[in-house]
Amino acid sequence: MTISVVLGEDNVLVREGVRALLDSYDDIEVVGVAADAPTLLEVAGEHVPDVVVTDIKMPPSFQLEGIDCAHAIRERHPDTGVVVLSAHDDEEYAIALLGRGQGGLAYLLKDRIAQGDELARAIREVHAGGSVVDPSIAERLSGRSETEERERALLDMMANGQGYAEIAAALGTTQEAVDRQVTELFGRMAGDGTGAGLVDEFKRLHAAVVEQATSRATLASFVPQQVADRLAAHPDSAIEPQEVVVSVLFSDIRGFSTIAERLGAREVAAVVGKHLSAMAEVVASHGGTIDKFQGDAVMAIFGAPEPLPDHADRALRCAIAMQARQMELNAEGWGVADLPSLDVGIGVNTGQVIAGTVGGGGRLEYTVVGDAVNVASRLQSEAEGGEIVASATTIAAAPAVRREPVGQRHVKGREEPVEVFRVLV
Repeated sequence: MTISVVLGEDNVLVREGVRALLDSYDDIEVVGVAADAPTLLEVAGEHVPDVVVTDIKMPPSFQLEGIDCAHAIRERHPDTGVVVLSAHDDEEYAIALLGRGQGGLAYLLKDRIAQGDELARAIREVHAGGSVVDPSIAERLSGRSETEERERALLDMMANGQGYAEIAAALGTTQEAVDRQVTELFGRMAGDGTGAGLVDEFKRLHAAVVEQATSRATLASFVPQQVADRLAAHPDSAIEPQEVVVSVLFSDIRGFSTIAERLGAREVAAVVGKHLSAMAEVVASHGGTIDKFQGDAVMAIFGAPEPLPDHADRALRCAIAMQARQMELNAEGWGVADLPSLDVGIGVNTGQVIAGTVGGGGRLEYTVVGDAVNVASRLQSEAEGGEIVASATTIAAAPAVRREPVGQRHVKGREEPVEVFRVLV
């Protein structure tokens, strides 16, 4: 009898590796995959497999989605077993999964995947209605106790103002476990119980710290770090728009839409993700700020939100480094059959813009607007694959960069032509 499996894992490399491993067994067949928790529940409901194998932390929030999905799947489909694969060698996670006393569940460390048939054994066990816990965790569960050293570390981190998320990461445990440890520790410190109210008040104040830290971390993933810090300090205010002179860079893969037509969606996502990740690293290393990604295109700002006196020079040197990095990516290969080398065109312009946060309804975006942005975008469309074109205003502010004149170009939406130079790489 073949055991049907649905596999949930957001990391495509891990997911495909586990899929290949499971498909190597004659009695196991992967019938569906998912890259996030909502999709995992949908695919499990569609296939109603014998077993679901899932990562513990997945999109959308990378918390305990795997454990939550395991319980939900067992409630909806009692005959479906679940194996949770985790990189967290902590008994609290295993307790969160297995603590309800249900069968058909397994908690296995990802390190076990490469050790013989551990994963296949776990799949067969939960399919039969049994439960499995990783041997290293089972050993600790049999004799675990709080140590003075761990409690001292917990107190030190709280004294330094760290939130539960940071403490949990540092201790390799869950936020729920940290809360439980805090309650037990301060309960003992309260002695006969007269300080119980103080424990509750302390936890309430510390929860505010956690909320602030989480909000700042989330915000920093959408806006520049400097903007996130200001908004965290003044959450009810936006950053007022201001006129500043900056350098704006646009890059775009030439002809990618045509190439993408013959690729699968997963291949397109992998190629674009690899490209954008590499370009973002180059921009950050030159002091720039990613304004936005649009498909395979990148818009970056130099000189805002924090002033940079040499923003034009940084933008041009960043463009040169981006072209060099793209050549390296082409040499490394994209992992897609028959995919040709990808060439990037880049345009850079320097000028006055309005910079600030825009948006509403709890959603803010830091951006720049103005004619200088439009010119940079149009210059990018003038660049051939592998080329960097820049305006005279950018070149004048970065005299050390090698270039050659291209001549005047009429830019769409502008009456006056723009003096254009080609940057030599």
